[in-house]
Amino acid sequence: MTIKFIRCAAVAVIGSSSAFAQNTKPQSMPYTTVDHPQFVSASQITFLSKGDILIGISNGDVAKAYPAAILAQHGCVQDQMADGPIAVTW
Repeated sequence: MTIKFIRCAAVAVIGSSSAFAQNTKPQSMPYTTVDHPQFVSASQITFLSKGDILIGISNGDVAKAYPAAILAQHGCVQDQMADGPIAVTW
C-alpha cells in the first residue's frame, strides 16, 4: 500500500505565529467522520483547484484521493481497501 501527499501546485502560506498566539483560545470543532465516502473519477472533478492538497493511497490497481480541506472539516474518513478498513486523517 502506498500513501502519498499530493500538491497540484507549489503554494505556501506563511504567517507570523505571534499574531495568532495572543489572546486566542483553542476552538473546539465537533468533527463528524465520513464513514462511507463516495468517489468520482478524476475526469469528473470540478470542485478542486491546482493548489489544493490531496492525500492519496494506492493498493494494486486501486487508487483513491482525499482532499485535505474535506479532511480538515471532518477530522477522519473511514474507508475500505482490498486489505481491510483504513482511517485517513489530516
